Amino acid sequence: MYYQLTNQAEKYLLSLYKQDNLAGELKRNLGELMACGEANTDAACRVLKLSRRTLQRRLKEEKTSFQKVLQEVRAVLAVNYLSDDRLQSLEIAMLLGYSNISTFTTAFKSWYDIPPAEYRQKFLSI
Repeated sequence: MYYQLTNQAEKYLLSLYKQDNLAGELKRNLGELMACGEANTDAACRVLKLSRRTLQRRLKEEKTSFQKVLQEVRAVLAVNYLSDDRLQSLEIAMLLGYSNISTFTTAFKSWYDIPPAEYRQKFLSI
């Protein structure tokens, strides 16, 4: 099931982020890194074959940061995962790299001004 979700998330990110810059490349890799529980700067640097300082500098040139890109990807994937009614909130939180539901809920509310359970009920129920 996780392979299928990773694959789905990767396809989704590829379709959304056809950017020809470092931020776009980072976005495309973060979905897979999250699924492996490694959505952090060090893992991203290994995948992108860049030093931490070079990653920071180049992202700054693009007027963004690792944290901003990570949050953007998490926000997109959260909605994508919530549309799959087989996934519970804890599973979604873990897939996105959060250690608990509370942290995930707080982040989701900061992105969409609504808790994930309410979002699922309001916008995704048939």
